[in-house]
Amino acid sequence: MISNGKNITTPQHAQVCVIGSGPAGITAAWELSKAGLDVILLDGGRQLDYSRPGYYKQSWPDKVKLYNGLADGNFSKNEGEFLIVPYGGNTGPTRERERVHGGTSTHWGGQSRPLDPIVFEKRPGFPGWPITRAELDPYYAKAVTLNHLYGAYGKNGANFTADFWAAEMLKKGLQAAVPSLENFNAEMYQFMGYQWLNFATRPFDGVKNIGASAVRVIVNATLLNIVEQGGSVQRLEIASMNDDPNNPQKATEFTVTADVYILACGAVANARQLLLSGVGNNLVGHYFMCHPLSQIPVIQTTKTYLSQAESNLMNGSGWSDPTGNNVGITGRFIANADTAKSNGIGRCWFWANDQYGSSSMYFEMAPNYDSYVALDNTSDNPPDPVFGQPQTHIHWAFSDLDKKTYETNCSLFKQATKGAISWQSWDSIADQWTVNGHHIGTTRMSASTAPTEGVVDQNLKVHGVDNLYVGGASVFASAGISNPTMTIITLSIRLAEHVQTQVPKTRARASRA
Repeated sequence: MISNGKNITTPQHAQVCVIGSGPAGITAAWELSKAGLDVILLDGGRQLDYSRPGYYKQSWPDKVKLYNGLADGNFSKNEGEFLIVPYGGNTGPTRERERVHGGTSTHWGGQSRPLDPIVFEKRPGFPGWPITRAELDPYYAKAVTLNHLYGAYGKNGANFTADFWAAEMLKKGLQAAVPSLENFNAEMYQFMGYQWLNFATRPFDGVKNIGASAVRVIVNATLLNIVEQGGSVQRLEIASMNDDPNNPQKATEFTVTADVYILACGAVANARQLLLSGVGNNLVGHYFMCHPLSQIPVIQTTKTYLSQAESNLMNGSGWSDPTGNNVGITGRFIANADTAKSNGIGRCWFWANDQYGSSSMYFEMAPNYDSYVALDNTSDNPPDPVFGQPQTHIHWAFSDLDKKTYETNCSLFKQATKGAISWQSWDSIADQWTVNGHHIGTTRMSASTAPTEGVVDQNLKVHGVDNLYVGGASVFASAGISNPTMTIITLSIRLAEHVQTQVPKTRARASRA
């Protein structure tokens, strides 16, 4: 059921309240509801006609008014409007934040791959996670099933390996072979079928969409304050907007209480919401990361370095998903774990440009305390504010390790391809990097409760608060190189399993207060 917050004025209660309805929030809400818990799912975007293609574009005026703020540091060069420019906007490269039911799943491409084991390990410049890849593998397997990806996850993510996909293509009579480049792995990505991409409108186990499930979805419900006292969240203070798209104003206010709360609004908004409420430790907002993408092509291929069969595999040439789930595949070259460790670097993502041409660069940003989300000293779109809250100040900063990661990876890839590529120096393109939509860090997980280590524990519970959890890529301790959404979904499945053990069993769904 989907309700509009402007029609609500009385207190609401559930066993679990999830704030944010992108892949993180909707996955958690679905899994908890499927387990029999009473769940409220909140989203700040106004109610729209979700059956209309591109419905999320109707939310952009509200986003400009409510998501604006100051973007500086690396943003100062070419993404000064990072916080509000629409995805696919006409000014500059792709930028991704949405304020709408479905979140950024309303426009993503479905590119999916688990994080590699090295991401979870401590190494110079990278703190390690308090969980291992092996601990996440059972939940990655569930994410594969939930999202109708191809093949069985198996041991160590078998259905994402180059060997698996070469064999599958050969079964279909296609030429395919696994490339062998020194120091680099050929790693395969699956693309979720288009019918599963938008988490607000996609089906779940025969249910038409999350709004048709037992989850109580409330849109037009902006979180104003997380009221925490004595180490426990007591309630959420929520407000709605009126229907005037040209002059949005506060319409109603109400509260939501729950046994457990899950904040899942994205890395920028998760940090901002905690800062607005004074919840969490002094590390909230720090270690903002992404996968920096060069705004211009920086890799030039000068000669062919793959056979036709190898090229077919890396480009998924001729593949057609026999299950009917419209799953596509593609490959990328990534420095292997031993190479990354021995050189003390993060990893890069190289497209399989086996013919003459050029491509952009995409790399694993190192965690950097001085890259952060904070509160600005301005309120939402003065002098006519909607909610009158401080805006966002986001400062994106690189470290010396990022330069080393870029230059070492490029040099090694040139050696691996026997001189088939050339690349531009870091200094010549230092002002050409964009975020590429993957917002990571700001509430990272740590085993230690020390405020210098992390914001949430290995179960994603905020340190020092017994009933508040955080979902999404903001909890990543490091960025890895894989697109983050599959891991976001995986962590939400794991989080929902844990939260089930934390909710009092005395209230059933039928006994809503």
